[in-house]
Amino acid sequence: MSDPRPLRASRVAATLLGVLALVVVSAILTPAPVEQGRAGDARLSTHLVGAQGARLLYELADRLGWQVARRDSTVLPADPAGRTIHAVLAPTGDLTAREVHELLERVRAGAALLYVMRGTRGEPMADSLRLRTGDGGELVVPPAVQAGAPACRPGNDGAVPLWYDWQTQLWQLRWRGPPPRDVVVFARVRPLLSRRRAAAARDSLPPTVVGFPLGRGRVAVVADPDLVRNDVLRVCRWRADLVAVRVLEYLTRTPAGAPPRDRILFDEYHHGFGARPGTFRAIALYLSRTASGHMLAQLVLAGLVWLLATAPRALAPRDPARIERRSPLEHVSALAAAYEQVNATRTTTARLLHGLRRRVEHASRTARGHSDDAFLEFVETRSPARTADVALVRRALAAPIARRELGAVGEALRRIETSLATPTR
Repeated sequence: MSDPRPLRASRVAATLLGVLALVVVSAILTPAPVEQGRAGDARLSTHLVGAQGARLLYELADRLGWQVARRDSTVLPADPAGRTIHAVLAPTGDLTAREVHELLERVRAGAALLYVMRGTRGEPMADSLRLRTGDGGELVVPPAVQAGAPACRPGNDGAVPLWYDWQTQLWQLRWRGPPPRDVVVFARVRPLLSRRRAAAARDSLPPTVVGFPLGRGRVAVVADPDLVRNDVLRVCRWRADLVAVRVLEYLTRTPAGAPPRDRILFDEYHHGFGARPGTFRAIALYLSRTASGHMLAQLVLAGLVWLLATAPRALAPRDPARIERRSPLEHVSALAAAYEQVNATRTTTARLLHGLRRRVEHASRTARGHSDDAFLEFVETRSPARTADVALVRRALAAPIARRELGAVGEALRRIETSLATPTR
């Protein structure tokens, strides 16, 4: 019988080879992350120390003597002396028209502005400054900017090659109309197709970093955010750090007699830092500050009014309880019954006579305001035919009479009223 051990060993070897082949194939097909120089957050923020951040510019200004600070809200601090350089570095979110107006008004009053463009269309600040970006090219630093700067040490400072030819490629600045007076160019770009031009033609190259006065203040504009990123400023041979310092020095200088602008305030709010308005506050701002929000609020209010008017009520309406007053005729009937029970013929006659007087005294001013006897005398004088009726009334007023005679007294008073109402001839 043959030995089974060699067969078992060959099976184990085949299994190991299969597992090894599977690991190799998986390693080949599985992508591995490659460390790149421009990996990470792309915001040009002084809070970020990565390749694309601007922390190096913040620390460089701090070590060179400027007072640096960050702004994490839309509120600009008070600056009556105009000693602040407002640094807005390629904001992730667009500035509102109110913010652009406030910043430019601060510059016109004596402050300074460092604005780094994003290179996209529709930037409110770039539109207000009448600037836009153009085609890219190789960075060229004028000799006046490099004057007095020490030479760089040999080597590449451990930098990762960002451009194919190890030369800084940046966008150029273009004016939307005639440029302002006294423009200072800190850096230019040489278009890629004209790289072999002579050095004497440098002044004709398009700019990429400029500065110019605005009112009593100054403005500096950088066309490409790559100029001030951490991974570009740290490379000495590109001279981007020198351009950044020269720009800050230009913005620091003030007219004779005024204190220098030694404070740099970096805008971090438009990079997403600081307190942000909540959902309800954003809705309230939209409804109160925009035309479409006003219209929407009016439509919502009209809909609520219509809903309250047409919706069924939660409780059924109830009529208010009303207490009806007794009829005057019912009162007269009750009073007559009371008088009849006590045989008050004199009181009844007096009440009837008083009612007659109120109705007819307006026809004659002679008897108005006098006693009952005077009124009866007036009736006798006015209507002698009613002498018998007057006598019956006087007898009823003087002494009690029978109930059957009380009706005759009422008839007598009716005839007297009729005679008084008839005009005399």
